[in-house]
Amino acid sequence: MDLNIKHFIAILFLLTIAAIFSLKPHRIEVVDKKGIPQVQFIDFKSYEITPEGVEAWVKGESGKKFGEMMHIVQLMMKRRTEAGVEFAMAKEALLNNRHSIDLYENVRLERDDGWRFETSRLHYDISKKIYSTQGASFVAFYGKNVVQGKNLRYLAKSGKITAEKIRARIYETGVGH
Repeated sequence: MDLNIKHFIAILFLLTIAAIFSLKPHRIEVVDKKGIPQVQFIDFKSYEITPEGVEAWVKGESGKKFGEMMHIVQLMMKRRTEAGVEFAMAKEALLNNRHSIDLYENVRLERDDGWRFETSRLHYDISKKIYSTQGASFVAFYGKNVVQGKNLRYLAKSGKITAEKIRARIYETGVGH
């Protein structure tokens, strides 16, 4: 019986050595993650809370985070600014790591003083606080006044607005109107 155990251990040892030399070394396969989000949100709402209270909220039908970018579908955003409250909505949005937000399709930006504009594309530089349609056309409304144009730039901090190729219908306001 001792002879059989010694033969078994010797054969097992020889098979192990043969396996080490004949089998390929272990490899880790790298998976290409393009198109696969790191995190996905469904029907979400996010808040920016400071010591002064809720400064902003963002709501979306869905959100997918890809590295430094977050893609949001059916964005609605409301935030407090120095000039008052701003409300934005768009069919799609890309948030670039808190540097900028790009809004696409059926974009609408409103302020609580009655001013609003609509466009197909809007870029917001978060650090500079500048909105830009980046060459896209827009329609702006303030009361009964309507301004159409292209390449709108809105400096949110100062309230200054510039645009190109504008066409406006301005109604006089005052007593009796």
